[in-house]
Amino acid sequence: MHLFAALVLPRDVLDLVTQLAAGVKPEPVATRPDRTGLSGRHLASTGKRFGRRRDHEPARAPGTGPLLDLVPPVQMHLPLAKFGHLALVEATRLTDTMEVEAASWASPRLHLHGGVALEPKGDNSVWVGLEGDLDALNAIARGVNDVAQGLQLFVDRRVFRPAVRLGTINDRTTEAHLEELLAALEAFESPAWWQTSVSLLIPADFGPDRPPYRVHRSIKLGPAVAH
Repeated sequence: MHLFAALVLPRDVLDLVTQLAAGVKPEPVATRPDRTGLSGRHLASTGKRFGRRRDHEPARAPGTGPLLDLVPPVQMHLPLAKFGHLALVEATRLTDTMEVEAASWASPRLHLHGGVALEPKGDNSVWVGLEGDLDALNAIARGVNDVAQGLQLFVDRRVFRPAVRLGTINDRTTEAHLEELLAALEAFESPAWWQTSVSLLIPADFGPDRPPYRVHRSIKLGPAVAH
């Protein structure tokens, strides 16, 4: 079976940020984001700058339809690592070992805040940032990796970043819309939650109104981070 580890986030929090993004409707403009030069914008503290359309690229008016292809909240999650194809005995060893080890990984308190678009270069997504106990979150991601490596299993950690994919740009996305959306995300701060479990999931295609996985095991994390 194919397994990956992820955090399943509270649905009400994901609904809030999706509703925020869907409500951003800037004045129509004729410029579109340059996918090769638009580096995206983090929160102001990062110093990242929004790229501009190259002078030789003609302006094109956007068509009709959504200015961003939003990910349905039911399909949002935070991937930590992929393990590839595992035999049943390997999946069982991984699950059992992770249940033991996860008891020592602190449960972080997290919230959504800020965002970035088209980062890194070549990525066509808009991401909403995670803030809070990021040291504990990173420790969970490292712990997942260490468990898999200790069992001599292949693990791909490149899927992990402390952010959630909010949507992808399309042919109607304008630079003005991304500017407005990132400004709205910068002002947004979701309610905080305690992340008390990490999940082992099996990829699945149940359609747009269902999660893109089925749960193999939900594994309880350790005590909450002290505040």
